[in-house]
Amino acid sequence: MQDTTDTNERQTEDLPLTGVEVVEVAEGVAGPYCGRLLAAFGATVVKVERPPQGDWSRRIGPSLSDDSPSESSALYLYNNMGKKSVLLDWETESGMDDLVSLVSKADIFIEDWDCGYRETTGISAERLIPEDRGPINLCVTPFGLTGPYSRWKSSPIVQLALGGYLNIMGSPFKEPLMLPGRQPDYLTGLNAYNAVQMALWERAMDGHGQFVEVSMLETLTNLHQATLEMDGNVRMRNGHRQSALSTRAFPPGLATLPAEDGNVTFGGGSVAIWEQVCLMLGREDIVANSDLDDVAGFADLADEMERILITWMKGRTKKDVFMEASRDWMLPVAPVLELDEVLADPQFNDRGLFQDVDHPVAGIATYPTLPFVTSGTVPTLGRAPLLGEHTKEVLGR
Repeated sequence: MQDTTDTNERQTEDLPLTGVEVVEVAEGVAGPYCGRLLAAFGATVVKVERPPQGDWSRRIGPSLSDDSPSESSALYLYNNMGKKSVLLDWETESGMDDLVSLVSKADIFIEDWDCGYRETTGISAERLIPEDRGPINLCVTPFGLTGPYSRWKSSPIVQLALGGYLNIMGSPFKEPLMLPGRQPDYLTGLNAYNAVQMALWERAMDGHGQFVEVSMLETLTNLHQATLEMDGNVRMRNGHRQSALSTRAFPPGLATLPAEDGNVTFGGGSVAIWEQVCLMLGREDIVANSDLDDVAGFADLADEMERILITWMKGRTKKDVFMEASRDWMLPVAPVLELDEVLADPQFNDRGLFQDVDHPVAGIATYPTLPFVTSGTVPTLGRAPLLGEHTKEVLGR
């Protein structure tokens, strides 16, 4: 892992977003994650937090320090790396004046004010951003600012349910399973980052900012690249097998199954992959005795193939199975890793995905860098700010 304890001292003049000024009032994950990506590529991101507690994610555990949990929330630390924190109550008249002043000098303004908040506070986009040559206004909300759900509250499980994802996770004979974490928010933040890049490009062409709206629900719905399975049936929950088609046993045996020390998942959706699995198992007879044109005829073979695979894996660790199947037989197979195994995985570490960053309260911790790489540009990962740490520097008081 690379050590970035002195990352704040790095020179960033060669980063592509150096000189871009960002004001962020968004809280939680989606908007701040977008700001984190902008900061990593050189943008100056001023995170405006309302007193007395700041961004609500500061109060979400786990915390890396028992002495000061609000300064060491793992969620806050991750999504606010490399930013400056300004303590400012924009719900007061003087605070709004200060925010207007900050936004007027910015290139990008990131907010997550939904319809209800805009109505109860009387916040006006027109006051913050002039129509002509204003900054890019990025609005990130669960449902968008229009439509029947626009005033409703949300959470990750609500997004996954409405987006159709709970319906395809888990056993077909049981209730749906929740995807842990805040995946809808992170995907929305990544989409927001891409949208802002396009808006910056357009601003460079015509000198005008624009309003950019990103919805979490629409982000999830756009990920359904195929609503149908290979046999034309609608996708449903498939349990430990990879698809509804494999639930009816094709390709047989391609599922998540136990090795000696954990689970291994066998993927793939073609006859060729299934034949290769049989060759690996030394069971050419199964292929020879099967009618590959009769998909329905594989139904009786599915459970038998799973038993054969489980027997073959006895005495083998999940790493043993992974190496033999992937490296030697070129099959799409993977161990089901625990989080500590992910941190130690040689693929991630060979590509420098994880870096150590020092924080004055939380100490040194390991963070993922970015989900993409570019040639010739090494992004910076500064630490997350303390609450109001840069108020005097930014506001002069």
